[in-house]
Amino acid sequence: MKSLLAIAMGLALFLGANGAGAAGPQVGVVKTVKGEALIEREAKALPAKTGDALMEKDEIVTGRDGSMGVIMKDDSVLSIGPQSRLEFKEFAFEPAEKKLSAIYRFKCGTLVYLSGLIAKLRPEAVRFETRTAVCGIRGTYLAISEEGEDLKDFTEEEAARLDRLIRGSGGK
Repeated sequence: MKSLLAIAMGLALFLGANGAGAAGPQVGVVKTVKGEALIEREAKALPAKTGDALMEKDEIVTGRDGSMGVIMKDDSVLSIGPQSRLEFKEFAFEPAEKKLSAIYRFKCGTLVYLSGLIAKLRPEAVRFETRTAVCGIRGTYLAISEEGEDLKDFTEEEAARLDRLIRGSGGK
């Protein structure tokens, strides 16, 4: 019970600290930024910084040398690689009201996802849309690469590098 209360208080502080002055519902926060990375919001491109709040409908855009780590409100983790574009199409995390939804539109690049509470409580509510496929979540881990017109299969080496990256032990 104490841990649930601590989580609720932490989430309230997180939302209060990062949501002030925001244009829409906050969905997450930027945890790491390397190289060129932007947040596109309401037709404006803002340089991404650690601690920036992310809103529903925002798009993350990374350049040739860019990458970004994101933690969503439900504690899911996204690692976005170079030359990527990801839109937070829809996100609702209100477990008490049974409002759970995470729909991401992945347009290009590479992405690794480690699921959070939405996928645990209602797996069918999490979805990644690409130009060529829709990926539902039935586990805890997903890696996507969208290049050209087809999805690319990861090599074992790429998958291992992405795994190290998302688990925080570096990408080399």
